[in-house]
Amino acid sequence: MHKLTVKKLFLEIAPGQKRLGFFGKDDRLLDVWFDSLHRPNLIGSVHNIRIERVFPNQNRATGRLDDGVLISVRLRRADAALANAGAILPVTITAAPRHGKPWQAMIGARLASDCMILLIGLPEGAAATELSSRIPVEQRAALKARLAAEAMHELPAGFGVILRRNAVDLPNFASEVSRLVGMWQTSASEIPKNQTGIVFDGGGLLARAKRLVGDVMVLDDPAREAEMSCLLDDAIAAAVLPKVPLTFGGHLWCEQSHALWSIDLDSNGVSDFDRLFDEAANEIARQIRLRAMSGPVLIDVPRMAIPKGKKFRKALQNALANDPRQPDFLGMTRGGLLELQIAHGEIALDAVMQDQPAQDALAGLRRVMAQPAFQPVKLAVSQAMAVWLEGPGRSALDQLDRQLQLVVWSDDTHNHAAHILG
Repeated sequence: MHKLTVKKLFLEIAPGQKRLGFFGKDDRLLDVWFDSLHRPNLIGSVHNIRIERVFPNQNRATGRLDDGVLISVRLRRADAALANAGAILPVTITAAPRHGKPWQAMIGARLASDCMILLIGLPEGAAATELSSRIPVEQRAALKARLAAEAMHELPAGFGVILRRNAVDLPNFASEVSRLVGMWQTSASEIPKNQTGIVFDGGGLLARAKRLVGDVMVLDDPAREAEMSCLLDDAIAAAVLPKVPLTFGGHLWCEQSHALWSIDLDSNGVSDFDRLFDEAANEIARQIRLRAMSGPVLIDVPRMAIPKGKKFRKALQNALANDPRQPDFLGMTRGGLLELQIAHGEIALDAVMQDQPAQDALAGLRRVMAQPAFQPVKLAVSQAMAVWLEGPGRSALDQLDRQLQLVVWSDDTHNHAAHILG
């Protein structure tokens, strides 16, 4: 079983929205991130915010960015003495809003890659090197000694580093620490401790992605841009449907409730369970990442012999190994379901695509940009799309480099895509 390794990145810059596709073998889309003008992607950015309210019983606090965006801050035990109403503290945005909740953050400035987390602004006397709690006990002593020996001379005063689970086989810790320190020192802004504002913008979609997947190829061939954009559209359209057909028969059902995600493997009469389970392990891992599933994930598979069950779980763990969120396998429930816990991060794909009429209108603007340059274009849109483009989406229209005429169709039904006239 092969890991779902990212082979190339494709950054699409279109009016009003950037999309970053993570493609694996055979140009299969593994993940997609969005950054829209009307809903900027804040994950990975660092801000000084003023704490507004503290909820000790919930281990969280709230504050706002300078533009008024509400932030919910998770409080660890060590944060209790710092997080007082009125205090100005650095926070790092870790997850997008979901189910009506605000952006999620944690106290402290940090810069994450696939194998390390750089900590900035540590108090005097704080430990400069730590290991992820997910690293096995039998490896911790040797890794802790190596990390201290190799990384300490690369860390400026007030900096620290956490070694992540993916780094246990990294041959050189010092070079990765040096790389992250250089990124921070090059891009971060100096803001007084008693002043709110943005400290680090995360570097944008592409820079943040490359920290997590390494220096993979970035597709910048203009001749393939239209093709890759269509691949994005097709994969996204399939991924918002609950049913996922499998090559060897059977299918997956992927559905979200308010509390959790569920995945059901339906054999649908398939007799070769070995091939079914091999493909299902890879496709389940792909769907988890592509749909940005997070929180509890329960997986139901047909009954199988104990050895086959262990083989399937091992294959699924291997397939998920390259997911930057590093899913936790919690075991089997009493009802026989495989239970995962996945950290919240990017907004779920379903939620992005339900942002209508914005996504419909932005798709229409991508079609406009595919037309010959410097020619007037007529774009047929619904009344709701037209209202959005003239209101919250006005900045997207302003990014067009050609003359556009919006034509509003009279039948304002849903699920009707914007299209070019003439």
